[in-house]
Amino acid sequence: MTSDIDTIDNESLFRSIVMESPIPIALLVGRELIITVANDPQLAVWGKGNDVFGLSLARAIPEMEGQPFLAILDEVFATGKTFSTNNTPANMVSNGVTRTVYFDFSFKAIRNRQGAVYGIIATGIEITQQIADRQALLLSEERYRQLSADLDRQIQERTRQLEHSIQDLRRSNENLQQFAFVASHDLQEPLRKVQQFGDLLRSQYSHLLGEGVTYIERMQSAASRMSTLIRDLLSFSRISTQRDTNGDVSLTTIVEAALRSLEVATDETNATIQLSSLPTVEGDHSQLEQLFQNLLSNALKFHKPGVFPHIQIKAGWVAADNLPEDVKPSRYAIAYHRIDIIDNGVGFDEKYLDRIFQVFQRLYGKNDYAGTGIGLAICEKVVANHGGAITASSQPGQGATFSIYLPV
Repeated sequence: MTSDIDTIDNESLFRSIVMESPIPIALLVGRELIITVANDPQLAVWGKGNDVFGLSLARAIPEMEGQPFLAILDEVFATGKTFSTNNTPANMVSNGVTRTVYFDFSFKAIRNRQGAVYGIIATGIEITQQIADRQALLLSEERYRQLSADLDRQIQERTRQLEHSIQDLRRSNENLQQFAFVASHDLQEPLRKVQQFGDLLRSQYSHLLGEGVTYIERMQSAASRMSTLIRDLLSFSRISTQRDTNGDVSLTTIVEAALRSLEVATDETNATIQLSSLPTVEGDHSQLEQLFQNLLSNALKFHKPGVFPHIQIKAGWVAADNLPEDVKPSRYAIAYHRIDIIDNGVGFDEKYLDRIFQVFQRLYGKNDYAGTGIGLAICEKVVANHGGAITASSQPGQGATFSIYLPV
């Protein structure tokens, strides 16, 4: 109702308005609250039929006993003051089943011509579904808060575990660096003594040793190989624990420096080196120089007997989406530089591709080609340190191509 009803002169008009209203409305007359008018929405709320007309509210709806509504209605009748409230629960019986429903309702006193209260108009809107939706939303929010709290706890726990793992890794790296220091100093000293005493025996007592000189030479050769192995292990351990990059590095300059250090081997093998323009990348100068020195040294070393080495070094560019399936860079980038080192050497069977970048893996005997089996493992580690990947393709007797991928 949108206007106050102080008097009712036209009962027929009033009944018509009430009966057509979609909002539950009832007219309760007298202190006994006799149900005089009630529309279908109101009867539906009560769960009653037309037999309630002429009955007091307490008699027609006995479940009202024990609930606050009768007392509120009596207060409105006594004082003439309107009472309105929202989100109020009420227990109603329908078909023998009690259920709790929620209302926004208003009780308004109506007066006769003399101004005396003679009845109450009760209006209400059922909001049970809205309350249920609101409670479901609150429950959902509470579940979300609980899940969020659980997730925060899991993240904190994972963070603590990660911090512990980082600490363990740091300790492991420190131990590895300490071992590398021992290897480069304490372990080398006995080998130097073996070499020195071997030289002394050969120079001063070779005329007495006879065939024993051969055994001394073998001993010195073994000591030399061990010394080389220790140096390579030291290089590998240092690269494994140093991942910082220092700035822009010209790969052309790097390769030229590596070739200068390999001039003797290049001259001895009559090798031809074809160097194309190479890009500038972000990285560590010394690590990258060691990378290319190892690869070029292998290309010179593993040449076919009677064939002069021919080595090509060229560069290209490849988008991340077009990388070969077996290339898995250690850091994502939109695109990568591809540097190929191509030789015409002895090559290898690609079934061993997964082994050649592992420590101490050799495809040829040490009597055929010198080395410790660590060089390519160092190459793989350097490339990984720089966010890239390295792979190779080859056939026995057909040379090999080593491809390096570095982020643009």
